[in-house]
Amino acid sequence: MRRMSAVKVPFSVRSHIESLDAGLSSVNGALEVIDMIRSRQRVTKLILGHNDLGDDGCVVLFGFLNSQKGRRYPISEISLNSNRIGDRGLQAIGEYLKDNTTLKELFLQNNVFRGNPSVVSAFTAALNSSYLETLSLTTNHDLSDAFIAQFLPNMDAPYLGEIHLSVLGITPTSVPHIVDYISSSRCRVHTLKMNGNRLGIRGAWAIIRAIQRHNFTLTKLELYANGLADADASSETTASEDDGGGRGLWQDKEKELGRLLHRNRQLKEATEREAFALLRHARAVLLRSKYNASSMALVPRPAPNESILSSIGVPIVLTQPAPPPFPFTRLPIELQLHILSFLAPTLSTAQHIRICTFAASPGTLPPLLPNLSPRDYSFGSSISALGFGAGVGMMPRKRAGASVGPGSISGKVASPGDHRRAEERAKWLIRMRCNAFELEEDGVWAQMHELAE
Repeated sequence: MRRMSAVKVPFSVRSHIESLDAGLSSVNGALEVIDMIRSRQRVTKLILGHNDLGDDGCVVLFGFLNSQKGRRYPISEISLNSNRIGDRGLQAIGEYLKDNTTLKELFLQNNVFRGNPSVVSAFTAALNSSYLETLSLTTNHDLSDAFIAQFLPNMDAPYLGEIHLSVLGITPTSVPHIVDYISSSRCRVHTLKMNGNRLGIRGAWAIIRAIQRHNFTLTKLELYANGLADADASSETTASEDDGGGRGLWQDKEKELGRLLHRNRQLKEATEREAFALLRHARAVLLRSKYNASSMALVPRPAPNESILSSIGVPIVLTQPAPPPFPFTRLPIELQLHILSFLAPTLSTAQHIRICTFAASPGTLPPLLPNLSPRDYSFGSSISALGFGAGVGMMPRKRAGASVGPGSISGKVASPGDHRRAEERAKWLIRMRCNAFELEEDGVWAQMHELAE
């Protein structure tokens, strides 16, 4: 009789805890989740949507996750949508989020947050110190304008790339805060969803104007169901002189928004590509120029007309090497940097300086040997002394068939090593602030500079 083989469960799936609509309630439900976590060596995802943990259960759960035992689990995604969590639970989540380098995605849709100012302020500060990349607060109706007024002006999260603020009851009152945030250097968000609010057509136009003039990070913006298509153009187009009277129909503005987002995507790709190209060349030039004096020290030179074999065991006279054919490294450093800038014309002066400073520092070189110490999953342990994983400092030669984009590989199935390298390159781009186009401090993006559709 043929034996049935056991079903193999991938290791990645075994690290997921999914208890959707499982009847988890309050403290007892949290303790049940904690027992599931403790029973596994590794947990990376915690999916607990549509339960009833509430504030009490949330405080107990995140109290464990924030403990020494809980921190050893590298949880990258937590979903707690529809759990009747209020401000006390949000405060516990913020305490866990503070200085957290492993959590990347946090979904908190459809809860009962009230937006207490002190809680929102603490949560925003924790968010700014974390490595969180995606945050969803959709369908928390009680947050509204008061939350936006406390949240966006204090937002300065360098790794946060995606925010969902749909169905929060946001009105035109919040538009100045939204415009100020997306116009500032604090905004690194590439995806912003604000569907199902009450921004109105004037608010939408103000946001689009801010993107056109000041924002180059957003590549996706959703403003559906904000009362835009049904707006009366005759009453709305008098909002400002820039609106252009009757030409300000939403359909036209929607097309303009599409062109602006396309512009940002093109500039982002060019910025990332040129950042890596500049690093590759600046590393070779600036490191050598910094230690040029020591590299030009006395080196052994065999006497003329002598073979290498005949010189074995014979003292060799030390002489000065011949100067390089083109002494680029002897140029003043200002000229070297100016010449290097032509390799990356899309980069701003600040981006160029950050990359060259990084390239010129020997401390940013990757280690010659891998770290053989046991892996520790505590919040700060996955980041090296450089601020990101090793290996970014020296760019490997591009193989045939590889994409020009950073960290992408075509023509073969990506391996875990490929994924890790892509993550480290993305972290390096964020650290250099080269993951989006950056306008010069005194620059103004004029209409003539718009990219063709």
